[in-house]
Amino acid sequence: MGIYMKIGIFGGAFNPVHNGHLHLAKGYVKSLNLDKIIFVPTAVPPHKSADDLADFDDRLAMLELAAESFTNCEISTAENEREGKSYTYDTLKYFESLYPGSEFYLIIGADQFLTFDKWYKSNDILQMVTLCTAARKDDEERAKILDFSQKLDGLEKSKFFLLDEPVFKVSSSQIRQMIMSGQDISNLVPEKVKKYISKKGLYRV
Repeated sequence: MGIYMKIGIFGGAFNPVHNGHLHLAKGYVKSLNLDKIIFVPTAVPPHKSADDLADFDDRLAMLELAAESFTNCEISTAENEREGKSYTYDTLKYFESLYPGSEFYLIIGADQFLTFDKWYKSNDILQMVTLCTAARKDDEERAKILDFSQKLDGLEKSKFFLLDEPVFKVSSSQIRQMIMSGQDISNLVPEKVKKYISKKGLYRV
């Protein structure tokens, strides 16, 4: 048996990582008393177009810069090291083998949560983790999440967590659009991430 830990798995394109991601991560660490949170940048997202996806190395570099002040976190390149699409089930199996005996908390966005029944091996994932999400928009979205959680086949009440604190309302797609139109993103991403985007000329086209 390995050392028991409470580990948050926070996957996503992080295209780019922003203050909302970091705010959420810190909220989960505090609310769930996690020992660590692992950011897992997606290599080939199963449900997203890769047209406006920055190179994996750039997204990884931005995550590393953003996480410099975050003491309870790691960044994993596991999904980039596998061939094919980045399925969450395969990633979780990998972490189970890496941290045997630990308890896993899968952190996903509200949009992803509301389509979770369509995920590859969704029922198997529910046996492996506590499923965590947060309402980014309003009370209506929160109500949708709670309603869906009650209908989601295989989801036990004790294995579902809805973050109960204000969420930083920003999205990566919004930031990309702002960059394309020349708007200032200073208050939406860490300063080092902003400089990296500017230096590399990311999301300009």
